[in-house]
Amino acid sequence: MILTRCGFPGIQRYGSAMWSGDVGNDWETFRRQLTAGLGMQAAGIPWWTYDAGGFFRPGNQYTDAAYIERMLRWIETSVYLPLMRVHGYMSNTEPWNYGPEAQAVIAGCLKERYRLLPYIYSMAAAISFDGSTLMRPLVFDFADDATALDQKYEYMFGPALLVSPVTEPDVTTWQTYLPKTQGGWYDYHTGQHYDDGQTVTTAVTKAAIPVFVRAGSIIPVAGDEVLVYPGADGAFTLYEDDGTTMAYQEGQCSRTSFQWNDAKGKLNISPRKKRSFKIIIKNTK
Repeated sequence: MILTRCGFPGIQRYGSAMWSGDVGNDWETFRRQLTAGLGMQAAGIPWWTYDAGGFFRPGNQYTDAAYIERMLRWIETSVYLPLMRVHGYMSNTEPWNYGPEAQAVIAGCLKERYRLLPYIYSMAAAISFDGSTLMRPLVFDFADDATALDQKYEYMFGPALLVSPVTEPDVTTWQTYLPKTQGGWYDYHTGQHYDDGQTVTTAVTKAAIPVFVRAGSIIPVAGDEVLVYPGADGAFTLYEDDGTTMAYQEGQCSRTSFQWNDAKGKLNISPRKKRSFKIIIKNTK
């Protein structure tokens, strides 16, 4: 794998992953990472990330509550980046160095990343085979929604998840614009349904940032679970291979298609195999 902070247009042809280099850790730097990353996606470079927590860190990083808050917001957002990574100059960045509370939050972030791995891995395959992207500027999916285009930091993570990074300190609530889409949106954490085309205010804890799911989404997660969010027709292709070798290039992989018919409340899975999934259909009430 090639991880580089230097590249030119066309580097995506070689499968290289870009990151933003040796950046600071303040809030403004964090906000600039988001806009820079979305610009990279718009330029056709899908594999991008940052040093979660910033590369240059304060000398008292392990006890500085203000820094730890910033670091956690960087890490919470990185759950929903093409690549999730933590790195810091002259730092011991293991989570336990930042205290029990921060360690628990980071552990939760890592668990969520792995829970989403079937979804993320399938979208990684869509990048390789179909020229897709994981991190998506809102213009990709909501080009006709002028208010959506005004949002600086919100973005889609794959076709299903709307990510709303917390980019300010000391907040307990956060506003998120929900773009216009058939069937509206669901709060990913609580399951609450919201109508589209409005700005909503939701509670924010130290442990997570706001994330919403587009109606009609199908999200495969760990444990052979498949989450279905009604309100619109939807489709998703679950891609799987052995995860370790290049055998997929010889056809040793599988693609399972999920089709949700909202009017009938029916999920079709093909091809049919001797395999079981746990289907969880979210309630719009």
